[in-house]
Amino acid sequence: MNALNLSLHPALPDERFGEIKDMAQEVIIASATLNGRVAKETAATLGDRLRLLNSYHSNLIEGHKTSIVDIEAALNKEFSSDDDKRYSQELCAGHVLTERALMQEVLATPPDTLCSSDYLCKIHKAFYSQLPEHHLFTHGQGGFTTYSVNPGEIRDTNVSLDEGHSIHGPDSNALKDKLNEFRYLYDPANFHGDERLIAAAASHHRLSWLHPFRDGNGRVARLFSGLYLARIGINTGNLWSLSRGFSRKKQWYMINLQSADLPDAAEKGFNQAYFADYCMYFLEVCLDQIRFMDKMLGLNMIDPRIDWYIQSRDKARGASDPIDPRAAKLLKALFFLGEIPRGKAQTYMGMEKQTDRNARRIVSQLLKEGLVTSDSHRAPLKIGFPTHVLKYYFPDLFDPNVVGTI
Repeated sequence: MNALNLSLHPALPDERFGEIKDMAQEVIIASATLNGRVAKETAATLGDRLRLLNSYHSNLIEGHKTSIVDIEAALNKEFSSDDDKRYSQELCAGHVLTERALMQEVLATPPDTLCSSDYLCKIHKAFYSQLPEHHLFTHGQGGFTTYSVNPGEIRDTNVSLDEGHSIHGPDSNALKDKLNEFRYLYDPANFHGDERLIAAAASHHRLSWLHPFRDGNGRVARLFSGLYLARIGINTGNLWSLSRGFSRKKQWYMINLQSADLPDAAEKGFNQAYFADYCMYFLEVCLDQIRFMDKMLGLNMIDPRIDWYIQSRDKARGASDPIDPRAAKLLKALFFLGEIPRGKAQTYMGMEKQTDRNARRIVSQLLKEGLVTSDSHRAPLKIGFPTHVLKYYFPDLFDPNVVGTI
């Protein structure tokens, strides 16, 4: 079957547009409200932990399952002896490192060419540069092939997603022109207000359809969308995960993407009704994940969960390495205030009448276990999120199936 070199115009759907704008406004307000609920220091620490979740769910969409524990091990260059497990570990670690580095760049110096083929190639190359050399070749059910991925290079051949029955995306000879069209059509500077978020939704589909690389297109598209959202000022703290939303109903994600691929009757452009449906779906996923995280981070949820964890470390319950129960007050204060001067820790734990030594002993233990962090021995205290507390603080987000065995 010949490739359909469909026009990417119009950039935004022309059907259901008022309804889509209303949904975009709701997402923007909800995301900003969520960011305002969490102290910036807490958000920064938690947001970086959630990068592992982005990686976990992006990998799950591609059909590869791992765990947070395994991803952390891979980040420390510790890999499983099982080939399939190691493969998943390597991909997830590469995703985390790539997202962390590129997000820092986007937030520090927003690029003017986010949608250019050069920047897309930068994302692709950055991801593969974090992987071992054997990942430079495509991977199938039988393992790695001899077919090079060509990191950072636009594909020079046609691709199929259904075992050769049809060609996906534009013909390779037309790809350069289509990518130029994509660049100028979806440049964030072209849009204002809520239309920038709609453009983020639309560009995710368009990039997925373009399929610009030999391999790694799904991961690049999800990395790109996270960067696009941050570029327009949405989810800059990474407090909610788009990939988690997609992976929870993976088949529905794929159906919406594939439906939006369908051409109009004249086979010149995309079917506008399905394109509108896809954009609405993207925004619904965003709103669902924001609401979920807003519930997870609420005072009425976090306080009892910190208590739950500290109680699990109670000496009376047989804990071999107990934590003083007064530590719970300090952890709660750190979560909602962001940071506390070291000299105030004693006050927040209600130990004003105790000796400094007792308070320092508790703080020292919390620092040693990563439950509390500090940039130096004199710097303020901040909350930490070591892996072993995630299932207590955020059980619906980091259930044992996601965290893995510690």
